[in-house]
Amino acid sequence: MEKILQVLGRAFCLPGKDVDTDRIIPARYLKMITASGFGPHVFEDDRAAAKGNHPFDLTQNHGRPILVVGENFGCGSSREHAVWALVQWGIQAIIGESFAGIFRGNSAPNGLVCVDVSHDFRARMAETLTRDDEAEFEIDLREMRFSVLQNDITGFGGLCSMPEEHREMFITGMWNTTAALLSVGEDAIERVALNLPYIMAGADKGGANE
Repeated sequence: MEKILQVLGRAFCLPGKDVDTDRIIPARYLKMITASGFGPHVFEDDRAAAKGNHPFDLTQNHGRPILVVGENFGCGSSREHAVWALVQWGIQAIIGESFAGIFRGNSAPNGLVCVDVSHDFRARMAETLTRDDEAEFEIDLREMRFSVLQNDITGFGGLCSMPEEHREMFITGMWNTTAALLSVGEDAIERVALNLPYIMAGADKGGANE
């Protein structure tokens, strides 16, 4: 299981607050029957309206793993598809003033790091990216600190936060719940499954019909 101890890389900003999941991934894509293929459609309607000037369309932002956002990011419907779309586009971490609870809950099991910073720090990050588009950001989940590196020198930094249970999931590698389940072994999984009442009831019903 892969531990996530830090995220390091260049960043870009998505302006505004209350960015909801309907905007992150339009509802028409919820009909897709697999958890793949969402990345190209992230913010599709917003990008079409911006006619190539949306942050997710700008060439210089492609490949940047860190997104800087405002307040209440990921509000709206509870669709996990919004997290899938961001991760599949290439976002590894989001630094924001606050996140909607369900969005944050969906993010951790998908390996998407969401950390909170103060309004002043978020504004300073945006200002830094305006002046120095090549600045690198580092999020350290062991110390729960972030640093902004300008010309290989620490420009500024500070504390960030996330729910402690999510931090523990990342630094222990237990964020991937499927991998964590499989790590106990098939025999242990089968023993638990055979003792679940609803599985046993189904088995009994099947046997009676044979």
